[in-house]
Amino acid sequence: MGVSIDDGACGAWQRVPEEVIGRFDGLPGAAYEVPDEVTCALESGHPDKHMAVLQGWGNREAWLVWSTPATVTAPGCRAEGLTCLLSAGHAGRHHVIVADVVEDEGPYWCDSRADLEMQRART
Repeated sequence: MGVSIDDGACGAWQRVPEEVIGRFDGLPGAAYEVPDEVTCALESGHPDKHMAVLQGWGNREAWLVWSTPATVTAPGCRAEGLTCLLSAGHAGRHHVIVADVVEDEGPYWCDSRADLEMQRART
């Protein structure tokens, strides 16, 4: 059994997509067999995206770079009484549907109820 050592690396896990494995496995001069799963090689607590080496050849390397999906619990956005499809406090415009009609309309991207009404008037 191997020994696990906390070397300070992030260690976030990611499956390597089959098409990526196929692209880099078996390259002329390839240094490694491309793994089907990797862990982030950056230091624990790093900002931004995760990175793991997939393959090396000559003086070049191919890296998998990814973001970690996250699940959060947040109230829905109901700014100005709009039925926004995003969470409260989201960045950018609202993504709304009009639910007070016989059949839902939308979705629309809008800054405010007035902006939504202007867009609906044009259609």
